[in-house]
Amino acid sequence: MNKPNILITNDDGIYSEGIYALWEAMGEVGNPFVVAPNTEQSGSGHGITLNNPLRVNKITRSNGFKGYAVTGSPADCTKIGIRSLMKSDPDILISGINQGANLGTNLIYSGTVSAATEGAVLGIPSIAISLASFKTSDFDLAKTVAIDTVKHVLRYSLPKGTLLNVNVPCCDKDQINGTRITKQGNQYFVDEYEKRTDPSHKDYYWIKGEIIDDDSSIDYDGKAISENYISITPIHFKLTNEQYLKELVSQFTDE
Repeated sequence: MNKPNILITNDDGIYSEGIYALWEAMGEVGNPFVVAPNTEQSGSGHGITLNNPLRVNKITRSNGFKGYAVTGSPADCTKIGIRSLMKSDPDILISGINQGANLGTNLIYSGTVSAATEGAVLGIPSIAISLASFKTSDFDLAKTVAIDTVKHVLRYSLPKGTLLNVNVPCCDKDQINGTRITKQGNQYFVDEYEKRTDPSHKDYYWIKGEIIDDDSSIDYDGKAISENYISITPIHFKLTNEQYLKELVSQFTDE
């Protein structure tokens, strides 16, 4: 039986610890093929490069890690990986392992999720995986979750246009309470821009923020993570508000 071809990408960049850990994990499942940004692209959302050239360089790291570094966004990496760099479409795509959770309304900013979303747009079963910590370098639990999730998707597939957004708590394996299939919650940032002055005495602004999570139900991603559950949320990219559609039609009809 042929091993599956697995496209790996991220938004933390090809030199991040998370993508190296994911490459190690995917080597246990299939044939990993890495295409990732050459620099960190956190918070880049689903932007793609239109008016500048994309440059691609081959990168090697320790223990046989090989990949392609792209001067573009995470979504660019997915597109160019599938359309140009791989000889055939991958069997599955996984984006991560991101440092920091991707939850609630903040998914719209996430390059990790956007890379997987682009995979779903292109018809590839896709997963985004994040570890809920910006500091730890212990990816062992997240690697295990990545392997299990990829095996599940390879077995059962996913509906067209749907990806899985997976978040892993930052805790020991024996502290995990289980896995929850969750809804996208309402976690968000309250943003603040701090005014500063550079050495040339010119003003600039630095974004700061506080994470707010109003969800009290464990059925939502943020609450599940806070209770040490692995959160798996099915996400799709259709943006039409179906519930409001009929009401809006009737409003225009009445005018």
